Amino acid sequence: MPVFASYVTLFIAILFLVSPVSAAADLAETLPASVVAVKTFQLEHKDVVAVAVETQLPAASVSDPLAYTFEPQYHITERNSILTLTVAAQSTLPADTNAAALIKFSPRLTRLATMPDNKNDFILTAAYSSRNATAAVTTVKRKRVIQPDDTIIFRTYLVLTFSDTLTTPPPKTIVLDPGHGGTALGATSNYLLEKELNLDITLLSRDIFRQHGYDVYMTRTDDSNPSLLDRADAANILQADAFLAIHNNSMPTDMPDAARKLYRGTTALYNSSALKPAKELATLLANELAGTLHLHQYPLQDRPGLVVLNSSWVPAVIVEVAMMPHPQDAKLLSQRVYRQQAAQAIFQATDKYFSLTALATRRN
Repeated sequence: MPVFASYVTLFIAILFLVSPVSAAADLAETLPASVVAVKTFQLEHKDVVAVAVETQLPAASVSDPLAYTFEPQYHITERNSILTLTVAAQSTLPADTNAAALIKFSPRLTRLATMPDNKNDFILTAAYSSRNATAAVTTVKRKRVIQPDDTIIFRTYLVLTFSDTLTTPPPKTIVLDPGHGGTALGATSNYLLEKELNLDITLLSRDIFRQHGYDVYMTRTDDSNPSLLDRADAANILQADAFLAIHNNSMPTDMPDAARKLYRGTTALYNSSALKPAKELATLLANELAGTLHLHQYPLQDRPGLVVLNSSWVPAVIVEVAMMPHPQDAKLLSQRVYRQQAAQAIFQATDKYFSLTALATRRN
């Protein structure tokens, strides 16, 4: 019996090595899937509902886990402007989850409900106004997450988007991410808390973008601390035209004085390995902030290891407005008039980026 078992194990291992993709595909049919979250996003010109479906894969099951993609089994029916999503997955949502409480009244999405679990399916219905909105269903994959027990979590969002038909062309969508929050204070220097500065500058930026017709979503509007993946997920689910994480910078306490003077000012971080690299946007943001606030500008940073930059499938930039430990930068940040100017600079640079992108598209 032990000899037979060892031959079976060897055979399975060889099978995975020879055909990792097909083996992973076959494995997908046997792995349980769970609905772990329902996220809603209500913007000025569209409403979005995202159902998060997860499964776990033992890392040792296939020779190349990157060859595995998780495709939830689901189907859509639509009748009389009522869209029904049925997912072959068990729900792990709390028993008292009320989908209707996740949305507010909208001229597009008028009702959202989850139905009792039957036949191990998760069922969500969404009623919308066909006069005011068009409905679309897409899938969005989250970055793979390796667990301490050497399993890999795969999450795919089933995304229902209800877009305003009365606004043409559709507005650009911006996701603004105030860095840190909650117990994650960020930098603390010169009696300033980075998390508070980030939030205020982002709120000011949001208002300016909205005044110019942009659809804007903020990853937090209070002293909360969403996970880094949740922040990136928002941009991916909304298919944002840009993701801007707003931060303020710090430096090691043992940095020499000469270096401290060099690193005073503003910069921006991007990921050259991203699906949609955003070096041009990062350049414009750093230039605009430095010019508007009359700050020193130090070189852009290519940071592919940062989660919000390597998990965003849209152009993503981390903006470092100023250097908090520097007395002059700190004085600037402490005054709201300068934070307002920083917000205006962030808008100006982003708006210019879209204008240049549109111009390049027309030329091609």
